[in-house]
Amino acid sequence: MWQLHNRRAFWDTSAGQQILTLDLIFRKISDAQRIFVGRAAQRGVELSCPPDCGACCHGFMPDVLPVEADYIAFFLLINQNNPGDGPEGHFSLLSPSTPASPSPCPFYAADRPGANCRIYEARPLICRLFGFSGTKTKNGGTAYRLCRHMPTPRGFPGRSPTQEALQRAIGTLPPLMSDFSIGILAIDPSRASERKPLVEALPPALARISATLHYCPEEPNAA
Repeated sequence: MWQLHNRRAFWDTSAGQQILTLDLIFRKISDAQRIFVGRAAQRGVELSCPPDCGACCHGFMPDVLPVEADYIAFFLLINQNNPGDGPEGHFSLLSPSTPASPSPCPFYAADRPGANCRIYEARPLICRLFGFSGTKTKNGGTAYRLCRHMPTPRGFPGRSPTQEALQRAIGTLPPLMSDFSIGILAIDPSRASERKPLVEALPPALARISATLHYCPEEPNAA
């Protein structure tokens, strides 16, 4: 995703370093969830979203940290012809809520079943964790609940199984949301309390990342 070889100077900036760190955490989430789902499949338990669903996005506005907004802004900017041109054109991507598409999320596309998220590769933390991650209980255990739109798989011990039942059924536990949340908060502790709705966090992030890219000249001969 981040193959921007002709702007390598960007990765030496603070913003670039933070985006790379967040990308590493997102990759770890994907790996951990792949293991969880894969172990379940080995036991004959198929954990998956319904085909062409997207219901968890419907009517939902994710809150994001500044580093998540920067990550999304960078994704948008490198997917235009000239990443240094500025953020203005990207506001055409922000779809308003309508009766046919009541989601307040600016990147939810109701007319694209199975591919409702316009920024799926750069989606925020909560969107990555939902459905395939667990939470820590008061006694230090792991709690897991199927998304209400997910069918209960054959061989799965109920909609909200105990940790022990989950271990018996699939031989493993889901990755914990809190582990990844803590990692992301640690990327920039000075902005850890600045969580905002995506529509509020994205415009300044687009301006911030666009300005940073502007001062990171292209390197035409870079390998």
